[in-house]
This record gives sequence, structure tokens and C-alpha cells, in this order.
Amino acid sequence: MCFAASLSEPVSKTSIAPLQPETIYVQRLQQPSPHWLILNDPNFSGNMDSKIYVIDADRNHMLGMLSAGGWRNAVEYSPDFSTIYSPETYYTRTTRGQRTDVLSFYDVSSLSVIDEVEIPAKRGSGAAHRAYSGRSDDGRFVYVFNMTPAMTVTVVDVRARKVTAEISTDGCAMIYPSGNLSFLSLCGNGRMRQTILTTQGELEQTRFTDVFFDPQQDPLTEKASRLNGDWYFVSFHGAVHRVEASDAGVNPSKRWALLKPSELDQGWRPGGAHFVASHRSGLLFLGMNRDGPDSHKQPAQEIWVMNIDDMSQHKVIEPPGPVTQLAVSQDSQPLLAAASEGPEIYLFDALTGVQKNSLTAPILGAGILQFVDAR
Repeated sequence: MCFAASLSEPVSKTSIAPLQPETIYVQRLQQPSPHWLILNDPNFSGNMDSKIYVIDADRNHMLGMLSAGGWRNAVEYSPDFSTIYSPETYYTRTTRGQRTDVLSFYDVSSLSVIDEVEIPAKRGSGAAHRAYSGRSDDGRFVYVFNMTPAMTVTVVDVRARKVTAEISTDGCAMIYPSGNLSFLSLCGNGRMRQTILTTQGELEQTRFTDVFFDPQQDPLTEKASRLNGDWYFVSFHGAVHRVEASDAGVNPSKRWALLKPSELDQGWRPGGAHFVASHRSGLLFLGMNRDGPDSHKQPAQEIWVMNIDDMSQHKVIEPPGPVTQLAVSQDSQPLLAAASEGPEIYLFDALTGVQKNSLTAPILGAGILQFVDAR
């Protein structure tokens, strides 16, 4: 059966409100939390478009994402976490063409680019390492490691927003800040180099320690963690070296054997992409595996928590699966983040070792993890 309205019937006049234009706005982040986690994603399936994620670890909630050019390593940020500084590389044809390296400035509240400083197009990149860049303690200078293969460091004054120097480090690699006007580099001859800057950010002088490790018999890895002003480096065979450092000088002051001979015989070794982290209460967190000699890049099966006063073992944490990256928040209720080899980051109470939950990571695994430590 079919019904049709008569053409002679009056048409109802229905009032339709006009469409209102959508208001476009930027959602701004609130006061940073020490449990905000910066996840640097090298984007292994598309390296020229690497990512920076800011995640609220307490809520497993992504606060925002930045696209950061090719070959992601780590970011630096201002002491109050109002600005992120990101060393980045771009090509005019995406994967070829004219190369431009920049230090990008991102406003944290809006996660938008506010400026950039062009730096020499030679920044070091490769497998993600935390020490490819660094920041002075007062927040004024950001350092970017270069390798062509000559090793140099670009110094950027982020307040004046300009490059102040490119300093040769002569066979000494990476960047470990040691004050307001100095940084360390690890040398292949068993020494540590300290570069001292003028207040204008130019080279003032260079200092070297005596030889304090054997690069042939038991070399140090470039992974290290800074704890209460001192740097802790770990050797292939599990020797922990404390390096006291400030603008006044540098002193490799103490060495511990992390592993007993029986543990070495069992195959225990430190290992992972970044297997060391620390908490200001005096705890050192080390990823350990049982894969024997030269396994420093193999993922960790356990996380050993050591007390730095005497290097006694505080606790052993057994993650659900092998882990590659470690980071610890610096508050009084610290979180330990441990990235798996796949799309998961395990979270633990860093003091008790109790697992809390897990976060979603990139499908091919996370890069360097950094908790926010705003002052």
C-alpha cells in the first residue's frame, strides 16, 4: 500500500537553527607530573619520521605526540619543563637531498614548535643512545654530539638561541653533563675527557683523567646514569665505576665488582639498549642477563637494584619478559619503567619492585625513556 501527500495540502514550515561554526582550540597541558614519561620512538619501520610521545604513566594516557625528523635519540628540556629541546635531522627529499640539522624548541603546554636553531649538519645518530645529547645543569646550554667520523660537540645557547661553538673531542665520544659549564666524554684509551666552557659557551680548556679502565680487557659501555651529581658507568664484565664530576674537576673515584666470580661463571652480565638507571635515594638499577661474554646489547632477564653506598643488592626485579630500556622517576614514590622488546612497557614500584601495570609502546619497541624531572 502506498500513501502520498496531496499537492494541495499546505507545507509545514519547520524552523531549523543555522549550523554553528566549530570552535578550534588547542588543548593545553597542565602542571607536569614526575610520572610523565617521554618515550622517544626511533620509528624503526620509517626512521625518517621518528616520534616523541609524552605519556602520563599513572593513567596510561598519551598526552601528545611530536614528529621529530629522522633517527630519534633523546630530548633535552628546560629545568621547569616548559620547553623541550629536540636535536633533529631533515632532508629536502625525505631520504636524500640537502640535509639540515636543527635543535627544535617545543612549547610543552601546547606541544607546538616555537623556534629552531640550525646546527652543523653532522649530528651523531644510529642505535638510540641517551648520551648523544646533554644539557647544562642551569639549563642554558644544550650539547649535541657529532660524528663524521671526526668527533665534535655543538654547543647551543638556548636562551640566546644560537650556536656558540663546535668543539673537537678528539676520539672521545658522547656527552655527560658535569655542571653549568662543562661536560664529559668517554675516551677509547681508558680515560675521561672534560670540556670546560667560558660563560659565552666557547671552549676554555680541556682536562683528562688518568687511565681508569682497560678498554681491551673490560671496556666501559657508553650507557651511564647520573646520580646526585656523579656518573655511574658499567663495564662489559659488570664493574661499576663512579665518576665524580663538577665544573671544578673530574675524578673516577671508586670501582665495584658487581658480579661474584660464580655469577660470572653462570653467565651473568649487564645488558640492554639502555640498561642502567638510578634514583636520588641512592639506588642503582641494572638490567642483567645470563648470556655470557659480550652480551651487553642483549635484553635483560632481571633488574638488579643496588645500594650505591656499598653496592649491596637491595632487590631483584623479574619482569614478565626481557627488557631493553630502563628509566626511574625522581619523586618520593618512584616508578621504574622497563621497555620490552615489543609494544609494552612494564611499570614497577621502584622501591618495592611490585609491578603496577603496563603502558603501550611502539610495535617494534621503545627508544630512550625519560621521566620528567621538573624543578
